[in-house]
This record gives sequence, structure tokens and C-alpha cells, in this order.
Amino acid sequence: MTEDKNRLHFIVKSWLLGQIISVIFLGTVLYLGVVNFIQSVIIGAISYIFSLLILRFFDHQIDFIVKKILKFLDGHKKMKSFILKHF
Repeated sequence: MTEDKNRLHFIVKSWLLGQIISVIFLGTVLYLGVVNFIQSVIIGAISYIFSLLILRFFDHQIDFIVKKILKFLDGHKKMKSFILKHF
């Protein structure tokens, strides 16, 4: 059970990390209009650090979501094995 929880926790956290980074990056690019390579590297690094801080603050809620998802997936063995093996 612990291995499944750790794996699903990683999947959920990395998905959320990508979503937060993309929203911050897209918002910044829309605000600035045009960015070059150096600006995109700086914006990407700042977005990454900011998203890690956000995820750290909501770690308890992520654990709660993971437990709920595992409860749901316990009734759907094929879906659970597919998600945990392929993501």
C-alpha cells in the first residue's frame, strides 16, 4: 500500500507542478508579449521555484487527494494497475 501511495503521490504532484508552471509561464508571456531565450529560462526557473513553494504549502491537501484516489481505485483494479504502471 505504501508503494502505491508513494507512486500516486509522485504522479499527482508532478502533474500539478506542470500545470502551475504552465499557467505562470503563459501568464508572464502574455503579459510581456514576446520573450527571448534568456527571458524564457529566467521565467521558467522562477515559475519552477514558485510552483514548488505552492506545492509545499498544499502538501497536506495533496495527501488527502491521493488517499481519496486510492480508495476509488481499490474498486477498479485494472485502472489502478494501468495508472500506477504507465504513469
